Amino acid sequence: MRKIHVITQKELVDSHLICGCTAVVIDVFLATSTITALIESQYTEVFAVKDASIALDQANTLQTPCLLMGESNGKSIDQFIYPDPTLIEHPVGKQSAVICSTNGTVAIQKAQFAKRLYASSLVNGDRVSEDIVLKGDDSSVVLICSGNAGRFSIEDFVGAGQLIDHLLTQGTFTLSDAATSARESYQQARAKHFINLLTTETADLLSQTGYEHTIHWVLSNIENLKAVPIYQHGRFVAAQ
Repeated sequence: MRKIHVITQKELVDSHLICGCTAVVIDVFLATSTITALIESQYTEVFAVKDASIALDQANTLQTPCLLMGESNGKSIDQFIYPDPTLIEHPVGKQSAVICSTNGTVAIQKAQFAKRLYASSLVNGDRVSEDIVLKGDDSSVVLICSGNAGRFSIEDFVGAGQLIDHLLTQGTFTLSDAATSARESYQQARAKHFINLLTTETADLLSQTGYEHTIHWVLSNIENLKAVPIYQHGRFVAAQ
């Protein structure tokens, strides 16, 4: 029987241990919501990289038009659009995107050698869970909460719980203690219409930097997006 594990922050990820696992990175209030919105908006591929320097190098190697999105410690970066999903427009023709962030894309880099890797958020967790079951094998499922610069983030933990809640309606899994707790946190947040996520540490940081609308966009689009970003050959594409 497949087991579901939850890693509560990216700093606890052991890249070697998850090589044979199905991994999902969750960064609800920024990176994975933005990656999902990019795929939903029909960007053909999204490169999620560690920092601005690598992002610029990646952009320079692409042969197609490229959208650069990124932040560092919550602050804007010169030449980059802030990774705010509300700023994304449908591209004209085929277009790539490159994104870097303090937490989510770093977590993705640590998980990149998993057997299968998804980007998930509250906006698409139901769809990601469906694809995990559809492409089912005997691998363990490892849900990676990106966290906030080495600290626990409740919204990512709730995002992990959302996936677990949906997975259990579609298949048979055993849960780690952290997975059980994450599911309970999701169910409690859902019962309160997720208003508790408006006062998290990350929400406060985004509000201070002028991106409070991003929080409201995520919470008003819970399970509204259909895109399932899956990591293939170094970038995210739409799962088929």
